[in-house]
Amino acid sequence: MAINATYYIDAATFDVATSVYLDINLEYVAPDGFYKFGTITRQQSSGILLTVEDCATCSTPCGGAVISGSGGTGLNVINVNAGSTLLDVGAVIITFNPFSIPDGIRVTYDGVVYNKVSNSTYGVLQSTNYGNFTMLGSTGAVGSCSTWYPSGGTNNYQEKVYNGTSFVATGNFIPVTIDTGDIQLTPTSPSNVIMVIPKPNTTPNLLKIEILGPCSTTGWNITIPCPVLLSSFASSNVFPSSVILCGESMPNTFYFAKVHTAVDSYVGLYDYVFTDANGEFPLADGYYMTSNVAVPNQVLQVSNGVVVSIVGCSTPS
Repeated sequence: MAINATYYIDAATFDVATSVYLDINLEYVAPDGFYKFGTITRQQSSGILLTVEDCATCSTPCGGAVISGSGGTGLNVINVNAGSTLLDVGAVIITFNPFSIPDGIRVTYDGVVYNKVSNSTYGVLQSTNYGNFTMLGSTGAVGSCSTWYPSGGTNNYQEKVYNGTSFVATGNFIPVTIDTGDIQLTPTSPSNVIMVIPKPNTTPNLLKIEILGPCSTTGWNITIPCPVLLSSFASSNVFPSSVILCGESMPNTFYFAKVHTAVDSYVGLYDYVFTDANGEFPLADGYYMTSNVAVPNQVLQVSNGVVVSIVGCSTPS
């Protein structure tokens, strides 16, 4: 039988805490057992919290309809069940639209924080700080964000957890620091940005998606499909320059997550590229020739795991 009581943790949020304590000074470790906060359940064993476990009654299944948020400032949390069967592996390809008024996004899965997105117009947008929010939106729509834009700042944000239909305030106010390196605003709204979360194993199955609304009004959409294995393409080995002969062999099979918006099955500009079908290992920086582009035998320039240019191959002189 569950018992409600006050406990203390050694981190800002329960999903990344190391232990549960009985006192605010963190001197006395709480008894071993299962602890639940919000939609997160973790077992404490020998005084150490184990990995996040699925809460079937409080997580949102992947593959559902678009989830929307709007209103005032707040820290919106969506705990997503990405599945735990043998078929539930691959990459979770999240589509987030912050619209114009800035919002931040980060995703935690299996102890790793993801904040890198790619956009069909602006390419990679990512905080320079691991674990922070990547702030997205239009530079022309920051009128209500003077407390943190453009020099950053720390504020307390009301936590709201998605219950399957709406966001419900938990009563907690979470301090969040926005650093100047987190601010990745663009001249116009980026519209849809794509984030790839690798899920190579059946477990763990929970993703924690956090969307920060630091402005007095905001609105955004997000879709969270279930994991899929990425599409493949044939490629040459990596080269240090774009001068690659058109007859170069392509012995490698690599994989991509589509970001460009044309209706096709080709690798395109600002797509993610990986060595594996789960989207776990990005291609190394450099140049690769592939036949799987709109015009065959083109050279992809890869930087930070994303295609940043496409040029023609070289014919012998």
